[in-house]
This record gives sequence, C-alpha cells and structure tokens, in this order.
Amino acid sequence: MPVTDQPTAPPTSRVLPYFCLGWVVLGLGFNWPILDVGVASMPPLWLMTFRLLGGALVGFGMNAMVRRRAFIHRRDRRIVTVLGIFRLFAIFIFVFYALRILPPGRSAILVWTSTLWTVPIASIFLGERMSRLQTSGLVIGMLGMGVVVEPWELSFSEPRVIWGYLLITGAALSAAWTSVYIRGHSWTASPLASTPWQMLAGGVPAVAAALAVEGMPDIQWTWAVWGVVTYQATVAGPIVVWAHLTALRHIPVVPVNLTLMATPVVGLLASWWWAEEIITLTLVGGLVMIAAGVSANIFGDDHLRPHRSGMT
Repeated sequence: MPVTDQPTAPPTSRVLPYFCLGWVVLGLGFNWPILDVGVASMPPLWLMTFRLLGGALVGFGMNAMVRRRAFIHRRDRRIVTVLGIFRLFAIFIFVFYALRILPPGRSAILVWTSTLWTVPIASIFLGERMSRLQTSGLVIGMLGMGVVVEPWELSFSEPRVIWGYLLITGAALSAAWTSVYIRGHSWTASPLASTPWQMLAGGVPAVAAALAVEGMPDIQWTWAVWGVVTYQATVAGPIVVWAHLTALRHIPVVPVNLTLMATPVVGLLASWWWAEEIITLTLVGGLVMIAAGVSANIFGDDHLRPHRSGMT
C-alpha cells in the first residue's frame, strides 16, 4: 500500500463511538448544575417523571426517525425492567433529593464512586476474586471519598447534610449492583431500541410515586424550567443512554471507563461556573484519590470486556 503525506479521516463507523463517548461525558457533566436548578424549581419526583416519560417519548421518536422498530426480545425484557426501576428510577430518587442538600459538583464526584463499589459487590455475589491492584484501588478510592465528604466538618446537629451524603451513596451503590447484575447479559436488542423501554420502565413507577407522594405539581413554568425539563428529556435522557450503549459496544472497556473519569471533572467545573460552587484543595485532592482508585480498579481487572449497561 503506497504511503501518502495526506491525512486520512477515520471511517464514520469508528468515529461515531468516540463521538458518543465524548457526548456522554459532556452531557452528564453539564447536567449537574442544570439538575441543581431543576430540583429547586419543582418537586424531585416530578422532575424525574418528566425526564423518564419525556425521555421515553423522545426515544421512541428517535427509533421512528431512523425507521426502526423499537422491539425488545423476551430475553431482554427482564433486564430492561431492572435497569428502568433500579438504575434509572431508584438512582434519580437518591440524586434528586440529595441535590436539595448537597452542592452539585460534590455530588457528581460521589456518584462516580459506583465504579469502586462494583469490585466488592462482584466479589461477594459473583465470586470474582479481587486482585491486589483492585484491593489497593478500593482502599485509595474509599479514602478519597472520605476526603470529599470531609467528616471533620460534619456536625451531628445538622443531620440533613449527613442524610444527603447517605442518599448520594445510595445512588452510587444502586449503580454498582445493577452493573454487577448485568455483567453477563448479552443483548438481543440494539441500543436505540432498548433505550425508550428502559426509560418507560422507570417512568411508570415514577409518575405513580409522584402522584402518591407529592400530588399534582404546582410549577412556575419559566423559560429556565422549560429548558431544564427539555434537557432531561433529550440530552441527559435517551440521547446519553443511547450514546453510552453505543460506545460500550464498539470501544474496549478500559478506554471507556478512563474517558468517563472526565465526567465528574466537567460536573465540578460546570458547577463552579454556573452554580458558583467553591472548589477547595480538599475537594480536588479527594477527586484525584478517587480517580486513582478507579484507575486501579479498571487496570486490575483480568477479565475486562464491555458491559451492556443502561447507565445514564
């Protein structure tokens, strides 16, 4: 094959997964300060309902635009339901209520510790052995989590803050155990076809919970509120779910997870810029420690392969 000095563009089939991965990082990172505005403007359960049911409609529309049928095979229905309820519905409850208490940037960092929690959970329930590197990474990551929480600044006279940290930890644990649950699943449905069904599976219990707990919402529909809801139902919802699944099916798991490490960094910087969150050396130090722990977890896995997850 002749050598040429002219640069050649990579095939679209190779460019698209990396574009999708970058979209996930930016879409989820910038979403943290946007969510902070959302939970201050409406009840969290209704924000979750708009995100999931609106996202389901957009997801079905995305399938219609490319003239594909959003069909789910029987073997995928159980895992789609699990992802919808325990990875979307449950995590959103934890995160949205926690954001009423905690700063968005700090919350983004703590949710990201879900990668660390998957190691001991898989060891207990799947019998997977932890390597020395993974054990070291878990210890470093947990220490980093402690630095981010700053327990020396907590006061038991303010249980609301402690409750916020428990909620955000619950979100990380929910993301972790569902990742372990779906580790061995082989999808029949395409990422685009499965996306709206996951969001619908989470949206049905979401609207039921919103009506039961909060009743009909009294929302002041400003342009900012409309923007928040639109972003949740499009960019942060079905588009990110589809993009993440697409990246996982075409890119090895190591570069995917290493690239996703940029998400809490984007979330922290976006929160500093828009939500005026104060970035301290302690917070940055904790983020670096967690990043080191996650890296050790990834490189310490001897059986790396893409997970067909529905993480958002």
